[in-house]
Amino acid sequence: MTGEQSRKLKAGSRVYWMSDPKDAGTVTEMTWFGVVIKWDNRGEQSIMHNDMSAVAAG
Repeated sequence: MTGEQSRKLKAGSRVYWMSDPKDAGTVTEMTWFGVVIKWDNRGEQSIMHNDMSAVAAG
């Protein structure tokens, strides 16, 4: 997704790494610089809005 699309996410949104439904996570926090995602199969990760190209909305 683009940085603009990332800014429209909300806490609770489901997202996928590389559009893979087996590699999913939930947005837990929105910040001015990016999002925090709690991945189902690993820990939390902060990603800047403009670095979300490998993430797809669920």
